[in-house]
Amino acid sequence: MKKVYIFGRGVGYSYLKKCLVNDIEIKAFIDNYAQEQVDVDGIPIINEQSICGDYDYVIVSIMSFNPIRQELIESGVPAEKIICFFDEKDADNPAYEEVIDSSKWKAELTWKYTQEVVKPTLYNLPYETNADSLLEKKEIPYVMTEEETIQEVLGAKKSLVRYGDGEFEMMLNRLRLRYQNVDEKLAARLKEIINSNDSRILIAIADNYGNLSKYTDVAANGIRQYLAPSVRAAHMEILDVSKKYGNAYVSRPYFIYKDKNPEVIRKKFNLIKKIWQDQDVIIVEGDHTRFGLGNDLLENVKSVERILVPDKDAFNKYDEILATARKYAANHLTIGIVGPTAAVLAYDLAKEGHWALDIGQLDTEYEWFLRGAEERCDVPYKTVSEYVDKKGYEEMPAELWEKYSGEIIARIEA
Repeated sequence: MKKVYIFGRGVGYSYLKKCLVNDIEIKAFIDNYAQEQVDVDGIPIINEQSICGDYDYVIVSIMSFNPIRQELIESGVPAEKIICFFDEKDADNPAYEEVIDSSKWKAELTWKYTQEVVKPTLYNLPYETNADSLLEKKEIPYVMTEEETIQEVLGAKKSLVRYGDGEFEMMLNRLRLRYQNVDEKLAARLKEIINSNDSRILIAIADNYGNLSKYTDVAANGIRQYLAPSVRAAHMEILDVSKKYGNAYVSRPYFIYKDKNPEVIRKKFNLIKKIWQDQDVIIVEGDHTRFGLGNDLLENVKSVERILVPDKDAFNKYDEILATARKYAANHLTIGIVGPTAAVLAYDLAKEGHWALDIGQLDTEYEWFLRGAEERCDVPYKTVSEYVDKKGYEEMPAELWEKYSGEIIARIEA
């Protein structure tokens, strides 16, 4: 009888469970963040540090499996003992038939592909192929290009507030963000802001509603899956098609795009960097975000100071965050990297006459660009919200730590 560990016990496991052969022993589920110690089926739940040597395979049931595979290898699990259920190459490996029924496995992956790729593509096809016509008829929102968005911010010193899927789901009282729980007050503020009309503030949304040809297949499929008919309808109830929106993907110049020509991407980042050219900058960020640290993203600023806030559920401390940011906002550009809290902060500061940007994942995108990353990956000593949660942060080089700690002017505890 083969002995296996199962990494993950969510939706992915529901697919895997149907395909496991009868003659195996599940030693435990691996879930690094579980509160309970035993699954509903009576199977133990452990973290990966508790894996012992008496096993044949670790089966990864997480759909974004590559980071998990790498994490397991780094923790000492031999690569040949790792099976990733959603890796089509693993599904073709006859050696794994001793634990997973091959025909059922391939059938489940085919069904999943149909549900998550084929059906969303067919539904979204009219919006993608008829985008110009729909835009003219005001059936989809107008979204500026990235360059137009930056020029709008630069030309009139407009503050930038960005709405991605996380902000929309927050307004719909649904949890999508890993770093911010659903909060009724936050949802109400986001609704207020997206319906506002202030010439000093540019509201930006993701360019998801029409043609997706500029995005990678993975990114486009993710957009299609998210924008199911009910979700698209909910968005359209919130949006005003008479407005011109900025492009929220201004903070994502690299990873989601097909064109990864280094010259093209470098030009995008250089244009963004013009916003803070010779500015005194205040960064409001999570405790381990460390925006622009260890790279040249902020090389052209006049000065940098940092206000550190909780990495998770920052909006719980919003009043204190706003009060602290206000103290330093005069004659400074405030850059927020705090999930949806940054959107509210940028808006409130702008209403008081200050210049503020909600800039999102720009630093992570820049780090990935510098590495030529083709898949999402970790970045040393920084939070990467779209990668796996870190259990600890790498030690920063002494010189970098001295620079960073010298920039911190305030810290707001959770």
